[in-house]
Amino acid sequence: MKQLQLSVIVLIMILMGDHAHAKGPQALTDLTAALESAKTEGKMLIIQYGREACGNCQALKTAIAKGEVKLPKDRFIYVDLNCDDPKTQQSFSKNFKVEGKMLPFVVIADSEGKQLVSRAGYGAPEDFKKMIKEASKQKAPIRTPGKSQNRTTKPLPSEQQSSNTPIPVATSDQ
Repeated sequence: MKQLQLSVIVLIMILMGDHAHAKGPQALTDLTAALESAKTEGKMLIIQYGREACGNCQALKTAIAKGEVKLPKDRFIYVDLNCDDPKTQQSFSKNFKVEGKMLPFVVIADSEGKQLVSRAGYGAPEDFKKMIKEASKQKAPIRTPGKSQNRTTKPLPSEQQSSNTPIPVATSDQ
């Protein structure tokens, strides 16, 4: 009987431990480091700017931790900034603009740190899913070093095809 009780207790502890560790993505708390990581890794940033004592801020953190707002690690870097820190205030306001007075301020930026969408205040998980979808539509293409993304001139001789097939030239209209 004691062995059964011990087995049940161990099983409960294992299950509780797994549940406690089932978190969403690990949040970065340094905006400068997050911007560098996004650029290096070619990922978008989702930035939550708020405080620990903010119920709306905690609701978003919980939704992310529970997976109600999905932030795939291969596409996003999650940043949780403390709005009460003067250095963070300066860095955030230098890089991003959010209209509104309610926390959290949430910004999604591309891998270059360009703000794509933002919102202020409480939002249901569906609101953040819409934000992510909208930002994904606007996401700037990942730059390949040494190559132009929007070419408006003819290809260089080294880039021309060897056949007599016409070479399409991309313009900024495309």
